[in-house]
Amino acid sequence: MKFPLPLQGFHFSFSLDGRYRWIFFVFVVLVQFAVVAYMGWRWHNIAVDGIPYQWRCVPRLEVSAFGTDYVRVVFPEDTTQWKDDTPPEKGQQIYVYISRDTSGLMEIQGASASKPFVGGDYMQATVVSYQDGFVQFQVGFDRYRMAPELTDGIYNLQPDDSVIASIRMKRGEGVIEGIFVNGIPLENISNGAAMAKARQEKEAQTLFDRPHLVDTGMVPPKEE
Repeated sequence: MKFPLPLQGFHFSFSLDGRYRWIFFVFVVLVQFAVVAYMGWRWHNIAVDGIPYQWRCVPRLEVSAFGTDYVRVVFPEDTTQWKDDTPPEKGQQIYVYISRDTSGLMEIQGASASKPFVGGDYMQATVVSYQDGFVQFQVGFDRYRMAPELTDGIYNLQPDDSVIASIRMKRGEGVIEGIFVNGIPLENISNGAAMAKARQEKEAQTLFDRPHLVDTGMVPPKEE
């Protein structure tokens, strides 16, 4: 193994012979497996022990750099009052205070550079912008994996559809368990008949009778 040093700076390059190249390759593979295993364990841990929430969202179909289809989940309620005297900086990690409103949906109750007192729940987020005492933020759990053949129905969503994300929160981190459109799982909205029936039932209800929550039977059960 050679480490030729350039004449300027502290950067160096190296070339690997056959033996060290295989060692390096095995090391990279092990690191990748470790990362995947950790992400799987983290998702399972939050999904089992996390506190359930339901949050309005907008799903958008995108393709990652590796060609894997996934749903980008946008949460319209991404702006709240800043509780601290010192304004936050763009890209700063903050804590968004959350609770449930009278209908059971997630309610944003401000944001701060500090965690809430004992008993208060929160989300970790990143500052997008700040102006006139209000901060716009972005959470880390903004992707939802779906089989490519089940994503076509996303293009048929209508502006008045009720789209709710079922979320689990634990120590500021969250995972999306499922997304429901008018009570139907996002994976099933390509079924035009089912969606038409759900919309008819929704239109037949009065304003006060319309449900704001996903039916509890539609939410994935907590794993034991």
